[in-house]
Amino acid sequence: MKSGILQFKDPKLTDAPKVRSCTVHALQSDLSFTNIYLLKKKYGTEILFHMEHLIRRFTGDGRLQGYSFPVGGNSADTPACIQAIEADAVARGVPLKYCLLTEQQAQLLAELYAGKIEIKCDTGDADYLYKRADLAELPGTAFHKKRTHVSKFLRNNPSAEFRILNENNTADVLHVAKLWLAGQEESPALLHEYRAIEHALSCRDELEMTGGIFYVEQQAVAMALVSLINDQVADIHYEKCIPEFRDAYAYINRELAAALTTEYINREEDLNIPGLRTAKLSYHPAHLLRKFTATIYVD
Repeated sequence: MKSGILQFKDPKLTDAPKVRSCTVHALQSDLSFTNIYLLKKKYGTEILFHMEHLIRRFTGDGRLQGYSFPVGGNSADTPACIQAIEADAVARGVPLKYCLLTEQQAQLLAELYAGKIEIKCDTGDADYLYKRADLAELPGTAFHKKRTHVSKFLRNNPSAEFRILNENNTADVLHVAKLWLAGQEESPALLHEYRAIEHALSCRDELEMTGGIFYVEQQAVAMALVSLINDQVADIHYEKCIPEFRDAYAYINRELAAALTTEYINREEDLNIPGLRTAKLSYHPAHLLRKFTATIYVD
């Protein structure tokens, strides 16, 4: 492949502060530094800071191909960044494609490349964004079934206890993750997910990873890992139960939300998996953050 004019590089842990400075207003999970870093091999993610904007390029998994819309920096410089992306694609001899676009970003590109652009929306990529207070308090009739599930779980497990993740209980997270993995059908994707959990814990401080562990009779039975996209949005990365406690998810969801302080919680996408979509919708998201892909036909 030809070289481009933009010098993309592998995301490093040391890039975290600069990435976060570009995502202070972001809502979507793909702009979480934790996801950028942990999923870089899966999606072939490279990053670049151009005119103080963060730009990503994806060369791995076929689900994500091309460039991301530039974020951060002065909005007056965004058109120049878009021009630089176009020039880079031409220099590399690759199609000019964008992925993970917000609706507003897709509209801007549609106006800029009128008559030369094809835009598609994949509902499986949409992020589920919830009000943290709703998940923590489960208010009103809309959450009646969830309150019932939590109450039933606590009646059956009166010793259930939630503990914040710290340096002394990370081994319990891996214990739960191992038992969760052992209870699944063998899958390279699930093994990759387990290894990502291991990796996340090994650099927990740099990723500013927090979360919780759930115990029944002093035994770890479930866990959740979360990091902040910014001060307003927490991103739930992993939530696992050992097979015997699959009914604990409603309890986990409530306790973790109560322990956080952000306005919103992003529970990421459903990947067009029907059961996962039903589960996410049952918590009544405040917003569905739709994402778009765009192919631009340049001369």
